[in-house]
Formats: sequence, C-alpha cells, structure tokens
Amino acid sequence: MKSSKKFGLFSKVILTGTLLVSGIPMYAGAAETGYQDALEVKKIAGYKMGEANEDGGVAEIVKYNSDNKKFYVINGQEQTLDIVSLEGLTSSDTVQQLQKEKSINIAEAIQDNNFTYGDLTSIDISTSQDMIAVAVQEKDYTKPGKIVVIDYDGEMKAEYEAGIQPDMVKITEDGKYILSADEAEPRLGLGNVDPEGSITIVDMNSGNSKRVKFDDESVIADDVHIRNNGTKADAIKDLEPEYIAVSKDGKKAYVTLQENNAIATIDIENGKVLSVKSLGYKDHSVPGNELDAARNGKIEFENLPILGAYMPDAVASVNIGGTEYLVTGNEGDATEWGEDESEFLNVADFKDIKDSITLTKSFQGMSAEEAQAVFDRMKGSKDYDKLEVLTDRGTDAIYTLGARSFSIWKADTMELVYDSGSDFEQITAERLPDYFNWSNDDDEMDKRSAKKGPEPEDVKVGVIGDQVYAFIGLERIGGVMTYNISNPGNAQFANYLNSRDFSAKIAGDVAPEGLEFVSQDLSPTGRPLVIVGNEVSGTVAVNEYQVAIQPTTPEEPEDNGEETPSENEDTNPGEEIPSENEDTDPGEETPSENEDTNPGEEPKEDEDTNTDEELTEEDANTGGSVTEDKDSNTNEKQTDKNNSGHKLPNTATNQFNLIAIGFILFVLGAIGIFVNRRKAI
Repeated sequence: MKSSKKFGLFSKVILTGTLLVSGIPMYAGAAETGYQDALEVKKIAGYKMGEANEDGGVAEIVKYNSDNKKFYVINGQEQTLDIVSLEGLTSSDTVQQLQKEKSINIAEAIQDNNFTYGDLTSIDISTSQDMIAVAVQEKDYTKPGKIVVIDYDGEMKAEYEAGIQPDMVKITEDGKYILSADEAEPRLGLGNVDPEGSITIVDMNSGNSKRVKFDDESVIADDVHIRNNGTKADAIKDLEPEYIAVSKDGKKAYVTLQENNAIATIDIENGKVLSVKSLGYKDHSVPGNELDAARNGKIEFENLPILGAYMPDAVASVNIGGTEYLVTGNEGDATEWGEDESEFLNVADFKDIKDSITLTKSFQGMSAEEAQAVFDRMKGSKDYDKLEVLTDRGTDAIYTLGARSFSIWKADTMELVYDSGSDFEQITAERLPDYFNWSNDDDEMDKRSAKKGPEPEDVKVGVIGDQVYAFIGLERIGGVMTYNISNPGNAQFANYLNSRDFSAKIAGDVAPEGLEFVSQDLSPTGRPLVIVGNEVSGTVAVNEYQVAIQPTTPEEPEDNGEETPSENEDTNPGEEIPSENEDTDPGEETPSENEDTNPGEEPKEDEDTNTDEELTEEDANTGGSVTEDKDSNTNEKQTDKNNSGHKLPNTATNQFNLIAIGFILFVLGAIGIFVNRRKAI
C-alpha cells in the first residue's frame, strides 16, 4: 500500500510538471533561444480589402482616429479611403474579422477642373481640429498635386495646392500646419522633365500654401550626395523628399531624402530649409554589422568590406530626457528611371562592376590586407554575382543600398546614437530559417540576401507603461520588430511578430507598408495596438501588446470634499498594473536569458543605462517623451546594443521560468519512481 501511495504522489508530481510545460500560451512572436521576447504580442483582428497584388499598392498607409475608434486606410487598388470601425474590438485569442464601414472616393471630392487625379498616397488625422488630410498626386508627374482636407465622414472641407508628387502628408500636433513631402521623381529619365522637390507647408490659420525648395546651397553639407555627378546647384532637382517627422515643440520638420542618404531640417513657421545633412555609411566589416550578401540558398552571416548607405524611408521623432531623436527605418532605394539615352540608373550587379572597384577605403573592422583578401574571395565566387551595388558613390569600396536595420540619431546633429546592426537578419534567420530573406512576392529562400535583405520600411514610436518603444515593419519577409528605446544609446529587442502565411507565395499579411501605434489610453481594448497596412496581401492586421488592461472609462470619484487631480496632472502613469495571472513583481528587472547576443562588441564602461524615471502624463499622451539620465545617450560606435538593463514586463522570462520549474518537477517525479521501484525489488 505504501508503494502505491508513493507512486500516486510521484504521478501527481509528473502530471503537475507536464501541465506546467504544456499549458503556457505561446504567441507568434515568442522565441525559445537567442533573442528573447520582452513583450508578448498577438494579432487580434484583420481586415481584407481586395485582391492581393505582387506589385503592392493595395493596403498602404493606415491612420487611427481615437475620436470615433475607426481606422482609415488607403486602398490603392480602388483608389479610395476605406473606413473600418474598431468599436467592440476585444482582446480575443481568435482573430476577429473586421468589416468596412464605408469608402471615400477622393477623386470625386476634388473640385478643380484643371486637376487630373493621379494617385492617393498618404493620410494623416488631427483630432484637435477634427480633420483628415490626404495627399493626392496629379496624373501628369510634372504638375503640382493636392492636399485635400475632409471631415471624419469624408465630406470636403478644403483643398490646397501642393508641390509635385506629394508622397507623404503630416499635420502638426496643434493642427496649425499641414505639410507634405513632394518627391518630384524624374519618372521618364533625365532626358525629360526633372521636377523640383519641395516641402509644402499649409498655414491653416491663413489658408496660405508655401513650397519650400532646396535652392540655398549654403545649408547643404559638403558630403551630401548629389546624383549624376551633380553639385549643390543641382540639389533643387535632385533632392527628393520622402517622409516627414515633426519635433515635439512643432517648430521643426525632419525630412528624409532617401536616394541622397540625407535628412533635411525645416523651419516650419518661417518656411525655410535650415540644414541638409548626410547620414554617412554603415561599415559591414565591423563585428555586429554582419550581413548575408550572398545568394546561394544558405544562411551565411559575414563581415565584408561593404559600406551600406542608410537611405531611410520613414522617420519618427521622439523626445527622451529633453533631447530630440530621430528613429529611421533604413530601407535603401535605387534610382531606376527612363530608358535608353534618358536612363537615370545608379545600381548594378557586383559581377558587372567588380573589376572597377579598387577598395582603397579604410574599414574599421578589417586591415587593408584583410579587406583585400575578403574582396578577392568575393570576386572569385559566383555567390556574390547578384549583389546589388551603388554605382555612383565611387570605386574605393563596395557601396550597397540600405542598412538592413533601424537607427537612432540626434536630431540637431544627425549623429548616430544607435543602430540595430545585424539584428533583423539574425532574428528572422533564427525564427524563420526556412523562409530567410524571402521576398514579398515569391517563395524563394535567400532571394533578398543580395539585394536589401528584409528592407525595414515604416517606423513608429510609442509609450507602453513607462517605456518608449520603436516599431519597425519589414517590407520583404514581413512582420513587425519592437524595440525598447528608452535608453536611445542602448536599445533593446522586445518582440518580433510575423503574421504572414508561408505556405504560399502571398498569404496572410504580406509586405508591411504603413504602421500606426495606438496608445493604451486610446485603444478600444485597453491595451496598446499596432495597426499594420500590408500592401501586397491587401490586408490590415491589428496587433495587440499583452500588458495589463487599462480601463477606457474610469469610475467617477466620490465627492468626499478632497481636491481631485486635474486631467493633465501627473498621477504616476509610469507605474505598471500587474496582470491577474502575473506571479512576479513587475517592477523587478528581468534580464533576458541571453543578454549578450552580439559577440564581438565590447560593453562601454560606466555607461548609465537607468531609464526608470517617470513618464509624465502629458508626454505619455503625445507618445513622445520620457525623463532619463542624459549621460546614457551616447553610443557612437553602436556598442552595447544588446546588454540588458531595462525594466521590461516579465513575459517571456516568466514563461521560461515556468518551463524550467515544470521540467524540474518532471525529473523529480521520474527519480522518485525509479527509487520506489528499486525499493520494491
């Protein structure tokens, strides 16, 4: 009888351990080794808007309206603005299917007989002014576009002339100005019209529209690249504004000039260019900056004598510790316009130009002899034949497009503070090895390695709890990367969620084009959201961050004669509410299982990585600012990027702890059975 009782006890121990192991919910972004998730994210809803198109342009830019809990998304296929309600959205384990409420036909709303509608490119929403601004291009690529202002239901309020090919629209937080980035591409090549790029600034008080051009050579830095062997005098046509971010005080606009690998700073009120600064190049010879540049059907990370032009598409601004930073998604973009004698082209395959490269440039991670040896090996291997190389940066190095990363820059100097190095390729290789560097229109593994890799595109910044996060969409393989950037010089990986279905070329959510962060206090579910417009699959995904739910309707306080804090008074919003099932103190530091995932980089000494200061309620509402020790804001050589030191929600680590406990109990039970049987013998 005693043996039976002991056996029953150990059976219960085994069962308990097994249940602990098997009963842990795992979301799509969870990882078992290497880069550990610090936040849990899951897709809770989706919207399908037409047929998928491998050329993209279906579901593009998406914006959320907190006033009516609806998102507005550009339907490139139908050339409409689709409105989808999130009213009633819940934190469900099943993906809820969203339905369109209505579509707005912008072409029909424009009241200008001299304007021929071409394309709907961008949208922004101002809840302070109850208005929506959309950017519309003329059918004739050489003619000015429009900024159209509508109300929440799509009724026309006003329209303003923009520059040529407005590609992105931005409303300042106070609603005083609407800006557009007017790209002005020479779409038929240099033998035809090359329009002048500009920033359109609409003063909403006066109704005046002004186009700011790049005609002041004195504000353009000497190292800014002007294509086609151009000079600063050619900048007025060569610079092509891509994307806009606005400073916290609303006085400056930061504009990416992607093809020129530069960022311009604009004085909004006075309508003038303050500076145009080059972003320089990423040295892939440095440990931590490895890449897979070979198209050979394998995953191979190497340090190579390659300089990558950052060439960011999107940019977001954030104020941390009183310092303005810019966060960029370093996509890269080639110039490929026109044909024959009008052709404007600055890219070629490595095999076609390798003999013209002298490799006289100095590299930080290699001696001249080492760099030459690697270069000779590359020249002798067909694996690098298809490597896409810039042809107009010189012959002293191998220059490639994009940095396969996101970066953080000081806004006033464009000094590099942080770069994610090889993280994006390393993480996707670890989690999706069979689909590594897939394109967004094909099912060939390693296809994009010789191009621009995962191609980080859009980037947004938001506050979760008392921490600042960056969200980066990967246009090719798909998915959204989340990083804690509370300490800008020591950003930390937090999550990667990919809701693509890899069983087919185009299935699930493919090719993130536009991201939209919804803060916890404005979210219909009471949790932070990231809404993702996927341009190839024509879908919109709603991803939810699994933190404690914040009530959307606070209870009315009892009138006990005490003074009630005002709406904007700091009531310590940085204090996190523990979830019901959380069995650890959320205020404790939780280092990841594998803190140093970037061998080859040495940590800086005496770097203060404390970022646990309170986030003011005003800053949390703007999604913008956190107080921090300024001494931790420098990281010129991209070091210490994976050393733990942030207070992050204890999510992935808790799961690991439970798995460990379950495994220990399982082993104890097995030992008990073995001992019990030995005694019986």
